[in-house]
Amino acid sequence: MSTTFDSTKRSLQEFLRDVHGGKLKLPDFQRGWVWDDSHILGLLTSIAQSFPIGAVMLLQSGNEDVRFKERLVEGVENPSPEPTENLILDGQQRLTSLYQSPYSKKAVATKDGKGQPVSRWYYIDMKKALGANGDSRFSGRSAVR
Repeated sequence: MSTTFDSTKRSLQEFLRDVHGGKLKLPDFQRGWVWDDSHILGLLTSIAQSFPIGAVMLLQSGNEDVRFKERLVEGVENPSPEPTENLILDGQQRLTSLYQSPYSKKAVATKDGKGQPVSRWYYIDMKKALGANGDSRFSGRSAVR
């Protein structure tokens, strides 16, 4: 048995495209997505300010001796996903939040600071982001139902 590790850098766009297409899935034993509005806003702000947001750990699929049940990332609605290439072992909360907020074309169903369910769209104030202070603050707006 040969074990290899790869720390190749991939773009966020590649990750989100693979999540959307179903190439990147979750093993069934992973807990569900639980991030609330403040976590999502913090993540988006960190990315806008080019701060590190942590590593993502993946398990390459295809080993016939080790098979995990798998599921799509929450929010992905792909009736015929592509064959799985990798399973997300670490980074699920971040990848799911990033898929649902800037990539998905739907409002994010999350919770507010009081634990109440909310449906949000996330925006960046470009004037602040491009201003002298470089203040890249995101804001969430409740979706109209």
